[in-house]
Amino acid sequence: MLNFVTRDYIKLQINNNLSKAQKNHKKIAIILALIFACLILTNFLIISIIFSWADWVSLLIFSLLTIVPAYISNASMVITGGGKPIDGGRYFRDGRRILGDHKTWNGLKGPLYIGIPISFLIFFLFIVFWLPIKEVIIEASNQGEYILYSNIDIFKYYFIGGEFPINFLVLFIRIVFASYGAVVGDLFGSFLKRRFDIKSGAPFWIVDQLDFALGALLFISIPGFISPYLFFLPDFYIIIFLIILTPAVSIIANTIAYIIRLKDVPW
Repeated sequence: MLNFVTRDYIKLQINNNLSKAQKNHKKIAIILALIFACLILTNFLIISIIFSWADWVSLLIFSLLTIVPAYISNASMVITGGGKPIDGGRYFRDGRRILGDHKTWNGLKGPLYIGIPISFLIFFLFIVFWLPIKEVIIEASNQGEYILYSNIDIFKYYFIGGEFPINFLVLFIRIVFASYGAVVGDLFGSFLKRRFDIKSGAPFWIVDQLDFALGALLFISIPGFISPYLFFLPDFYIIIFLIILTPAVSIIANTIAYIIRLKDVPW
């Protein structure tokens, strides 16, 4: 009888600890959602005051076009995942798994089968509609609406990859590097998660939301250093904006889904 009571007591304590941990994470999620919402608003106000609101809209578009292959590829790994883990069940020298069961070889097929094709389709649509888009940009530029991004070549690079026909090669490299840069960043984030002994599925705030984007930005920058005439390095404003936007989208969306009871936890 005593053993049963002891086991029940231990289970109760474990459940209480888990409940406290979840409550703390819920508070963190709500606080971070508010912080990142304020950061996006602050970014908008600063860019609009120093430059113009049209420049902030351009900054938003350039940032999304830079990172969209990474966003799609990161999500696609969940769809194609499962099967054999990349680390083969091996442990690191600290006694913990290298990556964990959720990082599988099948997951690496996500960018190839989903992320890269969908990204090409998105940019193909921009190529088809580039001429009317270009006219709108030129008209706005002639009216002095752009200060930070007044060069049409910047728009041409981010929308369609530059001059025809080399733009197709530029887009191919940008998309592939962003997609698999996201993979490397995600794997590195998982490696860090295991080192801090955070279980799979448990939140690792900011790192979980930002690792793949930083990996993508790093890989995207490589062609810019090799061939600066064909590839633009993401400027300071784009990098800062993506560091704010990427975790903001995830944290705010998940927190709202939790508040309206579409999710059981806000992560």
